[in-house]
Amino acid sequence: MRRLALAALVACVFVTLMSEVLAERVCYFSQEPDARQPGRLRWFMPGSKEDRCACTSTRPGSVYMQPLHWSHPPFYTDTPIFTNDPEDIHDYFNCHGDSSCSVEGPLGMEDGRIPDERITASSFWQNRADHAPPRARLNIQGYAAAWCNEETTDNISPWIQVDFVDTVTITGLITQGRGDNDQRVTEYQVTYSDDGQSWHHVTDADGTTMKFPGNKDRNTLVTTRLPFALRTRILRIHPTAWNLYCSMRFEVIGCY
Repeated sequence: MRRLALAALVACVFVTLMSEVLAERVCYFSQEPDARQPGRLRWFMPGSKEDRCACTSTRPGSVYMQPLHWSHPPFYTDTPIFTNDPEDIHDYFNCHGDSSCSVEGPLGMEDGRIPDERITASSFWQNRADHAPPRARLNIQGYAAAWCNEETTDNISPWIQVDFVDTVTITGLITQGRGDNDQRVTEYQVTYSDDGQSWHHVTDADGTTMKFPGNKDRNTLVTTRLPFALRTRILRIHPTAWNLYCSMRFEVIGCY
């Protein structure tokens, strides 16, 4: 009986260990020539999003001097992550983002649930409070009804961001121009971050940074859906084109 019990225990331990081994999946970030910038390499990981979300650790891979053809569009990035923490990998690849919000809605720009100090920007016009980042709240009224950047020193890559403090699900944006003037953002990009240090662009399936349409007048609401739900803490909007001055109002859509 003791031999049988010992054999059963050994078999149980063996099966458990084998299950843990089989559950491990090492994935590799490789490099290939960047078609957008000759002479530069860019990081990528082949496979589907399901494949990437099954990774339990990530490591540097091979360098390919010629672009290869893959059955799924690869994931491209300028900031690969090398880790043995599956949760970090899930956050990095937005593996939680496939589960859309059961109840989707505004996250609090217009109604004030997002406090002023959580709305920041690269600059605002003459450091005046009536042009400051909190003036970017959707449907805000009055003089300077929008956030407006400092055009003289910040006309190359302005941005405005919201820090939600905790991780939220973001599915889209609603944008407006400046309510009391014909200033408006006509095109923008979106990045997101969990720590304010490492940033990721919203990209299409080919890894190309997406540009989203902005506004054509002062007050019409333009709703933009992101290609996938983001699970993140900080959302940053990068205006890339504007009319007269870089001014905008917006709301973030998603769920807490």
